[in-house]
Amino acid sequence: MAKKEKSLTPKDYILAWTKEPFSNEIREEAQHILERYEKGESGTEIEAYTIPLEFGTGGIRGIIGNGIGRMNDYTVGRAALGFCRYLLKKHGKATIVVAYDSRRKSKEFAEVTAGIAARLGVKVKIFPKVAPTPLLSFAVRHLKAQGGVVITASHNPPQYNGFKAYLADGGQLVAPDDEKIISAINSITDWNEIQLLSKKDKLYQKFVSEVDKSVFETYKKKVLESPIYNPEISKSSRGKLTVIYSPLHGTGGEYMKSLLKDAGYKNIFLVPEQEKPNGEFPTVKFPNPEEKEALTLCEKYAHEKNAEIFIASDPDGDRLGMGIKNSNGEYVLLNGNQIGSILCAYLAEKVSSVPKPKYEYLICKTIVTTDLQENIAKTNKIQIKNVLTGFKFIANEMNKIEKDKKKKFLFGGEESYGYLPVDFLRDKDSLSSALLLLEVLLDKKDLLGYLDEIYLKYGLFLESLKSINLEGESGKQKINNSLDTLRSKSWVGTRVGKREVIGLIDYKQKQVQGKIKTSVFSGLPSSNVIQMVLSGNAKLTIRPSGTEPKVKIYSSFQSLTHPETKADIPHLKEELKAEILEAEKLFLKMANLESE
Repeated sequence: MAKKEKSLTPKDYILAWTKEPFSNEIREEAQHILERYEKGESGTEIEAYTIPLEFGTGGIRGIIGNGIGRMNDYTVGRAALGFCRYLLKKHGKATIVVAYDSRRKSKEFAEVTAGIAARLGVKVKIFPKVAPTPLLSFAVRHLKAQGGVVITASHNPPQYNGFKAYLADGGQLVAPDDEKIISAINSITDWNEIQLLSKKDKLYQKFVSEVDKSVFETYKKKVLESPIYNPEISKSSRGKLTVIYSPLHGTGGEYMKSLLKDAGYKNIFLVPEQEKPNGEFPTVKFPNPEEKEALTLCEKYAHEKNAEIFIASDPDGDRLGMGIKNSNGEYVLLNGNQIGSILCAYLAEKVSSVPKPKYEYLICKTIVTTDLQENIAKTNKIQIKNVLTGFKFIANEMNKIEKDKKKKFLFGGEESYGYLPVDFLRDKDSLSSALLLLEVLLDKKDLLGYLDEIYLKYGLFLESLKSINLEGESGKQKINNSLDTLRSKSWVGTRVGKREVIGLIDYKQKQVQGKIKTSVFSGLPSSNVIQMVLSGNAKLTIRPSGTEPKVKIYSSFQSLTHPETKADIPHLKEELKAEILEAEKLFLKMANLESE
């Protein structure tokens, strides 16, 4: 829930699970929890029944288990019921598309969602097997559905799952629909309203049918007809390139291989231990391509096959990580800002080289993504729009761009390994991004060399992300207090290492300090984010995670010394790394988080 119902207490939440419609086993568990709660006990088992899962503006995500604070048939059913009721109220009648990843209970939760929709007379198109999140976004648009749901917890550990909702544009929930949907869900306080439907039920069979495989075929066709596919690259060079790929036990496997093979990449080798969908993620601590450890097997097989590149997508197939072979035969991992900047620069340079371009192109990025992309856009005379963290905000900008026939979306990206180089879906997409990355590699021959050229041309940037876990209600309070501390003082003129604070942006209260124009908030909803702007094109940003009990500190710094040659870059990077480390410590101190 977005907020607790005033009339319900934690005890009420527990009591509800001691009655119908819950099984005897769940009722007994709830009764035991109630007894412990009344004795004054606390802990995660009690919180599972007393602190509701928050339905944020994207959906719900949490640990699988019983209670209002866990992912189960009833919390998923409640989210589905509120969402479908809203779609019916808005459209009169509705069709939704449902997809799911490889996690524990993903298929079951997808079928719960389909059954809830069917009871309301909503038509459902459900993927017959695991499918990447970007394909769900594409299918909603392609099938002209009124909404979509994907059951996924992205790259979280195995005990987690989630319910993400999409609107008719194929993007995640944004204003004003988000608050109305949250309200529709919060209004459901009687669990007996959640009437689960068996797959064998005639009503289920009447309203629920499978997504046809032609949807993916159409997606591939559109990708290969898009500008990211370079007709000047020879068939033989694509055929010779050896690529190692891992879906990290998730959804990407056969979809990625199929797209790349259709594009002419014949030597796609999938990491065998991670090829098949498996919600236990047995070979990795975290199934996240941002984590070096998750790419160990990719690197092992890259060495064995002498591959030039290896790529990996997260379990729901929307994020992409990679490693590229350097001149010493070692594999260098690039982060989300670097990968995104390579894709962004390549596309920007391509369209800016056309004498009389047909369109006015636009690039979108989030406020915590590297400002190197801002420099790329400006140098190539391309408009850039900064949006709040979350790809749904990029999707929303894409909808605005689509309405103007003179304008065209070029690229969107966020630092957390999510990119979109095509304009016919509304979520980050590892599939089309992987294809573009391979195209850039073949065109430029040397990806690391091209990245250095980007630094020489647009400025040397380095970024950092620091996450601080703060569990429970006390943790949440500490996070909120840290942001309130930052917004309550005037920081302009304060020194942060080598730089001076020249501005502060409070995205929640929409207030600025220093040399910042209020136009920075143009078109942006309120969000509990604070960004400190430093001299020399540097930023420090603090933001509570929307899906996990943590606060994130983002740093993006341009080097105060512009590199003259590629030989200058390594030592300037080391200087920048040390500067960011010091700046982060000072920033945490300012936010009263230095002891964490």
